[in-house]
Amino acid sequence: MVRRFTYVAVLVASSAFAAYGDASAQDSPKSDTAIAYTKFPPDTAKIVFTKSPAPVGTVEYNVWLGRMFNGVLFNESSPEKQKQIAEQIVDEDYLQHNKLVETGRKGLLAFMPYVFKAVPDTRFIVHDVFAKDRVVTRWTWTGTLTGEGFLGVAPKGQRIEFDGIDIWSVRNGKLYEHWDQFDWPRAFIELGVQDLPKPFYGVASQAYSR
Repeated sequence: MVRRFTYVAVLVASSAFAAYGDASAQDSPKSDTAIAYTKFPPDTAKIVFTKSPAPVGTVEYNVWLGRMFNGVLFNESSPEKQKQIAEQIVDEDYLQHNKLVETGRKGLLAFMPYVFKAVPDTRFIVHDVFAKDRVVTRWTWTGTLTGEGFLGVAPKGQRIEFDGIDIWSVRNGKLYEHWDQFDWPRAFIELGVQDLPKPFYGVASQAYSR
């Protein structure tokens, strides 16, 4: 009975997904259709690095770590200032699970110029920071691809706006082990990558629901 129920459930789910795919293929825009972007307020007040408002090990301290990383470090284009900030919030032995970035604090700092070289007007907008024993941030990366070197995609002034989530453990008051997830389908569509599954184009034509 359980096996039969599971089989039927899978069959129904598969049929529903197939139907959605067919509908999306008919209704979704092609790769040259306009993408829906968000109108964010002007970045008039740049977030600056501040001292922690609470002692190491507290929830408030860990929230501060997440906000300083995404809100300050990744909005800073100067390698010298990036290094100064990272030394205060990122563990030297930073354990990186994103295979696009070398592990260690040095690996993170080596990656950051690549971001600003490809997208000089990079702006990270932090929506949420959650913390307890781990730190979680939810953010949007916006900017314009005008420089070489972003995932092998030729720069043509493509506007990017996609969301991501970072997760860290904390060791000795610094961000230590790191995991992340990105909205890659939307990013690839914005960059002009062709031949993605058709439902993704339908999603990209709609504004983010944040």
